[in-house]
Amino acid sequence: MIVATESTNLPSDMASADQLLPPPANEPYLPPPKAIWSNDSVAGVDTWRAMSEHMTFAADATGPSIDLEMQKYRDHPHIVTAAAERASIYLPYVTRRLMESDFPPELALLPFLESAYDPHAISTNGAAGLWQIQPRTGDVLGLKRNQWYDGRQDVVRSTDAVIGYFGHLHQLFDGDWLLALAAFNSGEGTVSRAIQRNIQQGKDTDFWALDLPEHTRSYVPRFLALARMFQNPEENQLGLSLLDHSRPLESVTAPKQISLALAAELAEVDYDTLKRLNTGLKRDITPPQGPYEILMPLNAAQRFETALVNASPATMSTAPMHSQPTPIDAAHIKVSAVKARTEGYRVQAGDTLWAIARRFNVSPKALMRWNDIDDPRVLHPGQNLTVSDR
Repeated sequence: MIVATESTNLPSDMASADQLLPPPANEPYLPPPKAIWSNDSVAGVDTWRAMSEHMTFAADATGPSIDLEMQKYRDHPHIVTAAAERASIYLPYVTRRLMESDFPPELALLPFLESAYDPHAISTNGAAGLWQIQPRTGDVLGLKRNQWYDGRQDVVRSTDAVIGYFGHLHQLFDGDWLLALAAFNSGEGTVSRAIQRNIQQGKDTDFWALDLPEHTRSYVPRFLALARMFQNPEENQLGLSLLDHSRPLESVTAPKQISLALAAELAEVDYDTLKRLNTGLKRDITPPQGPYEILMPLNAAQRFETALVNASPATMSTAPMHSQPTPIDAAHIKVSAVKARTEGYRVQAGDTLWAIARRFNVSPKALMRWNDIDDPRVLHPGQNLTVSDR
């Protein structure tokens, strides 16, 4: 989880097998359908095998803390296997997007630790989705939230946002993926301060040498141990089902509000499949302010588009329509307009250069150039920054 708190992560001394992975959200369990994500370049290739063969920093990771976590997983392989079954509909897409971005595919295993690969998961501190993104972080990442939709629980959009954030962390910590993982868990400010302390004390600055929160010190070894489990699934007694890449997905635009039940009927696709693919929807209906993109299997998408063209008004009226007028807040509009033209910003506690750049729709490099910043990891509350919209 981005900027996690200890209450949302697993303790290092697990008291029971159930603590190996977080429990899924309190949703009725639906058997996962066959994987239907697609990547033409690896069509027919099993996702698990592709991940195992292309692992980078987590490949063959070893060490006392990693070996300890590894043994806990080996003692209860059925728990990992059950989570893998739940992940089967989402993991091929996550893996593919990471590989397309030239990132380590093993990062696709992080949602096992965050949410047990349950996009409906919501923690006690409000973090949500596969990646357990907190509300404020979701706003920074540009993930929309309203009464109809939560982008943090949208598998596609949240994954793309997290990949962008990992790109920032990877660059910020000079290509060190373990430090990027630690920052993903406890916040980049926490890791940056730990690095600065070690520099001042003449100590090493790799992950293993840093004085980090306990939940982060256990989070990274636990992830590396999980990666090793999937690197050698047969040896570790993981009964993994083949994840077939040969059936692609497509986003199809519904021009007006429509229930998922009606969309499934028009597309001739299983309702549960459609619901599992569109987890960003808070209700079983698209937002009233259309259009809205619905994710579905390619063949179903083609049938849906044809049905939309031929559907009678009476058919479409079976979709329950719900709309609430949104009052225009003149004060808000005024503030937004000023914000777009602003040329100054005072750093707040918890701010990062990347988050500020994202807020003003500028690049971190430009922000550094405008303010003569050499080290993007060092910002101070109260510091004044110059921001230009040009």
